[in-house]
Amino acid sequence: MRTEPADAAASTGVAIDAPAVRFDAPAVRFDAPDAARLAELLGGPTSTLVRVRHAIHARRLAGAESFTELLSLARLVGVERHGYQIETVHRVLRTLRGRALLSDEVGLGKTIEALMVLLEYQVRGMAKRVLVLAPPALVPQWVGELQTKAGIAARTIDREGDGVWRGDGVVVASLATARMQRTAPVVQAEPWDLVIVDEAHRVKRRGSSSWKLIDGLRSRFLLLLTATPIETELLELYQLVTLLRPGQFATPAAFRRRFVDPNNPTSPKNREALRELLGEVMVRNTRASCGLKLPPRFVSTVVVDPADDERALYAAALEALRAATEPRVRRHAGLLVLEAGSSPAAVRGTLDKLDDPAFAKVAAAAGVEDTRKGRALLDIVRLGGEAQVLVFTRYRATARWLADLLAREGLAYRAVHGDMTNVDKQAALTAFRAGDAQILVSTDVGSEGHNLQHCHRLVNFDLPWNPMVIEQRIGRLHRFGQTSEVEVFNLCARGSMEERILGVLHDRVRLFELVVGEMDMVLGNLTDEADLEQRLLALCANAPTDGDVDAGLAALGDELLRARGRYDEVRELDQALFGQEFEA
Repeated sequence: MRTEPADAAASTGVAIDAPAVRFDAPAVRFDAPDAARLAELLGGPTSTLVRVRHAIHARRLAGAESFTELLSLARLVGVERHGYQIETVHRVLRTLRGRALLSDEVGLGKTIEALMVLLEYQVRGMAKRVLVLAPPALVPQWVGELQTKAGIAARTIDREGDGVWRGDGVVVASLATARMQRTAPVVQAEPWDLVIVDEAHRVKRRGSSSWKLIDGLRSRFLLLLTATPIETELLELYQLVTLLRPGQFATPAAFRRRFVDPNNPTSPKNREALRELLGEVMVRNTRASCGLKLPPRFVSTVVVDPADDERALYAAALEALRAATEPRVRRHAGLLVLEAGSSPAAVRGTLDKLDDPAFAKVAAAAGVEDTRKGRALLDIVRLGGEAQVLVFTRYRATARWLADLLAREGLAYRAVHGDMTNVDKQAALTAFRAGDAQILVSTDVGSEGHNLQHCHRLVNFDLPWNPMVIEQRIGRLHRFGQTSEVEVFNLCARGSMEERILGVLHDRVRLFELVVGEMDMVLGNLTDEADLEQRLLALCANAPTDGDVDAGLAALGDELLRARGRYDEVRELDQALFGQEFEA
């Protein structure tokens, strides 16, 4: 055997002149995640030393010692990589061995940290079967994040039915579905490489079906994500940590004796000892510890008096919804009501596809071309001088209509929507960032995954009835890296459902004052987990008069106020228990 020159050795390691080396020693057994790869590399009765070298390299690649370099970073798309997130992922992989409680403050990116851990294990062949459990409202968000940021096509029960639990891939499901009596045994019988539980404070009660589900899962790696690991008492922290590392805090009685002050449950005893034990399983970043601060944002509601023909179109769509009895017709009528709150162009686009006599009155009223909201948008743009403006709409037809309006007015704009190729979309976004266009018209899908914090003025031309979508829009600008005060203008027509909804969300509950991520926490405290938009559409359909709609909205406002109150209480407790001395 001879040694190659340095440059050749760098690529192959050694050159083999001797016959292949035969291994007569007993077979070496490797852990399951690498067995298939190593069998391929070492297949047959003989192996060259080059094969052995590659086998050893593959084994090391899968080992914890190789986590000094994060291979997942190259796979992430459209994600800002903050130093504290990279440090967190390193710690989860190397120190906590893939079982961790991620308790960053809201808005700091626990989801991104979990995605990075997932990708890191996937790249190394250590996570072929992954289960993500989240509240029902967050399941679509997880599916979208996996696709746009990690290039992972998630598997869901909606697409695959009960067979989704078997086989390789990333399964995203609601905790409510997974814990069902008929489902839980199936989920627990399957071997999972990695399980991620979002909003993990929902599994804090040891006797609950949710806690029992997680406790019974067969999983090598487990991530629990929650900004509020404690909501009412310190023992909730014990229950969460026990899922990750049974025995970390001994027994519940021992935990109480050592750490719980019976006279002041929000002030634990033996803080240093508690901190040390938590450091073996928990990571918590705060804005203060990360040196991150957002500029203020100001949200304004711009109520426009619609013209008679605009009002007639909205009334016709609402009448069709209330008159619908068949589920299919009601579903289409609900869409028309939402589109009527956006633009006549959006309504016409749907009517062309439906060709349904049930919507004859809507079709007769849908010929409106000019709208008062369109004029209001132009006023907002001009009042801002040369400042750039991001205009959001839910519908492609509205985006095209807005593009025509801006072109007629001689304003420099670009548009992005879901039908565009990635190349065309990127070109439009690049032009907007470079200042070649004052206005960017975007659908919710069009600019997904793109951060636009160089701009500080946003117009919601239409308003999704789910406040989380509005928050996600605002988050494209009001995020770390933004240096200016952010102005948000919500456009709505007087007398519309959108005006009523904003009256509840903005004026009464003041949801838009919350920092990024906190709205998730408030909405998660609602007693009814159904999608808020569907609840509001059902209210419109079933309420015979506008007065009944107002009464239903008032009840929803009461529920939201209670949910916000619960969140405020939890946040105060969280601050009392996890001040800076508990930052990890």
